[in-house]
Amino acid sequence: MKKDTMLSVIIPCYNSGLYLPEAIASISLYKNKYPHEVIVVDDGSTDSNTLEVLEKIKLLGYIVIRQENHGPASARNTGVQFSKGKYLLFLDSDNKIKANGIDDCIEILESNPEIGVVYGNPNFFGDSTQPRFIPKEFNLKTLLIDNYIDVCSIVRKKVWADIGGFDEEKFLIGIEDWDFWIRTAAAGWKFYHKNEILYDYRIRHDSVIVSGKQSSRATKRLEYFYSKHAQLLLKNYKDLHHISNIYKNDRDRPLRSFFKYMYYKMCNKSV
Repeated sequence: MKKDTMLSVIIPCYNSGLYLPEAIASISLYKNKYPHEVIVVDDGSTDSNTLEVLEKIKLLGYIVIRQENHGPASARNTGVQFSKGKYLLFLDSDNKIKANGIDDCIEILESNPEIGVVYGNPNFFGDSTQPRFIPKEFNLKTLLIDNYIDVCSIVRKKVWADIGGFDEEKFLIGIEDWDFWIRTAAAGWKFYHKNEILYDYRIRHDSVIVSGKQSSRATKRLEYFYSKHAQLLLKNYKDLHHISNIYKNDRDRPLRSFFKYMYYKMCNKSV
């Protein structure tokens, strides 16, 4: 066991006592190559079953912190503030981690100080198995279009500190992780996509993401999100517009493009 490298597992919980024991059980399967702690943040739960489950988890020795309801971003920030780990694993209370993938993710971070986030692929289960998103190799331009990285990722605590944690604005509930990833990339941190199933993602018809997409707040959410990242979006739009013009010129002048291609091919061959 490497005592100088701790993993803090942060679990926000709001009235999800039905699923929380499964999340905790999935972490308990981890065989402790690296020391770890589990911090559950009760975000103002009111459900009696959830409150009972939280008390049982606390008696088992897990850290349980209670706060007023402020949303998952606030709960995650609270958990990190109480954490001792060098690395953070954000696990939603209705999901489950594949414990056998944790060591590889931490070792990637240990060997590559420029990498701030390691993310993997989900196994979808629950009310549906239809994929909600498909993780891919990291590219900021594609990330600006849509999020393909779930919050269930392993992150350096330094990343969280560098960018000021999760934005707790309630307009962002449901896409606060998307905002977090964009700010992480803008700060210069690299991402590593481990192309393996690393967690079970539960699909619930009553989830925050589903209700958020159907809510009248969705328009305001996107207005806030895009205005916040306006400069980054504009820069990438300009870059894409420039590349588009290059392709358009090549398409409109095929003979010139052919000679340009042959020229570069011969130059590279002679080097």
